[in-house]
Amino acid sequence: MNTKSIRFRIIFWFSLAMFLAAAFIFSSFYLVTTRILFKQVDSELLTHATKLSQIVTRQGVSLHEVLLQQQLFTEFSNIPGMVVALLDENGIAVSSSLSMDRPYVSYNYLFQLARGSAKPVYLNQEISNVPMRFIAQPIRSGSDLVGIVLVAHPIDAIQKSLNTLLTTLAILLGLLVIPTVLGGLVLAGKIMQPISHITNKIDKISSEHLEERVDTSRTGDEMEKLGVTFNSLLDRLQDSFQRERQFIGDVAHELKTPVATLKSGIELALLKNRTNDEYRQFFKETLIDVNRLSTTIKNILDLAWLGAESSQISENSFNLSVTLTELSEIATKLAAQKRISIRNNIRQNIFVIGVEDKITRAILNIIDNAIKYTPVDKTVSITLHKRGGSAILEITDTGIGISEKEIDHIFERFYRGAKTAKTLGSGLGLAIAQGIIKAHRGEIDVTSKVGKGTTVSITLPIKGILS
Repeated sequence: MNTKSIRFRIIFWFSLAMFLAAAFIFSSFYLVTTRILFKQVDSELLTHATKLSQIVTRQGVSLHEVLLQQQLFTEFSNIPGMVVALLDENGIAVSSSLSMDRPYVSYNYLFQLARGSAKPVYLNQEISNVPMRFIAQPIRSGSDLVGIVLVAHPIDAIQKSLNTLLTTLAILLGLLVIPTVLGGLVLAGKIMQPISHITNKIDKISSEHLEERVDTSRTGDEMEKLGVTFNSLLDRLQDSFQRERQFIGDVAHELKTPVATLKSGIELALLKNRTNDEYRQFFKETLIDVNRLSTTIKNILDLAWLGAESSQISENSFNLSVTLTELSEIATKLAAQKRISIRNNIRQNIFVIGVEDKITRAILNIIDNAIKYTPVDKTVSITLHKRGGSAILEITDTGIGISEKEIDHIFERFYRGAKTAKTLGSGLGLAIAQGIIKAHRGEIDVTSKVGKGTTVSITLPIKGILS
């Protein structure tokens, strides 16, 4: 199995988590059981040690008196396995129930633990390989230490039970590894199944089969979200591929016509000798086709800029009022042949953020369209004012207008309305204008009435106004 795969990581982390959880539960169970068992023993030891302490303090005599010692051990001689010892204030054993042939018990260690403690001290020690539970309880008269009472009880049965329990839990923990790993495999399979399905579906998708979609179940989980997101991506890719194919076809068509016209004109001109006037007329016609080619290429470059550079718009500002005044003069020259009057209402010193020549290009495209579709002896109005933090530019013509059916398509590349067939143009002007304006964080909107005219409104963010 690939150790870098998601499936392996799911199995590994699931198995590790389950193993650690089981180890924690077993450890807690063992510790709680140990505490419960020793609590019962400690309670008995404390009872005996307290009783011994009461006997010592009740006598009011020296710990070394023989009668006292005899009474202490007579009191507990009937309890099998119990060890009783009495240490004086210096830690010396005054008496002990252990015979002299028993292995040495570290009375000094127990004494040192108990003398500095206000509470009884519990400790496990072995005597003749028998595990014992000791309690060391200090006997005090006021603040003075009188002695230490030691009481011990065998815990071999408890220790054996705990060892057996520990061994059993360790075996169970080891046996849990196999079902844990198997559970991880099943869980990984369930988790990876929809991902594998999506992966297999993606493998079948190519630029020729973008209509394929990933099945999304109504589970409400991340898998459904992943499927919906991927299908949305495919929708955008399919739309992009279709638009680019259409774009390439339309560009080829736009270039094909003037190139073919140029070629046929040149071939026709070379068929025989011609007069200077005939050559002059030929060059005039050729220049028209060259201008069309130049315009189309410039439009294509603008579209390429929108795709590649629009995310890096300059934060520099320029005076839109001055630019619009200059464009009004250009519009006047363009409209002169049709005797169209250009009316201006431009507020001065309005600065906007962006690339001046690109915004100029967008506005000029709209002005050019307004003049093209406005009849002879009509008017085109250009206004600029401020509203809030935005510059509002409106270009209004009194032309043929746009129907409601067509107005939703006018910003599409190479789209030309039914009433514009006789008007020269590539159908890219408004698409480029919209792209430039949006790239500058602006908005462009069109309102129109058929037979009355069209108004194009452009909103751009203002850098500042100088009064």
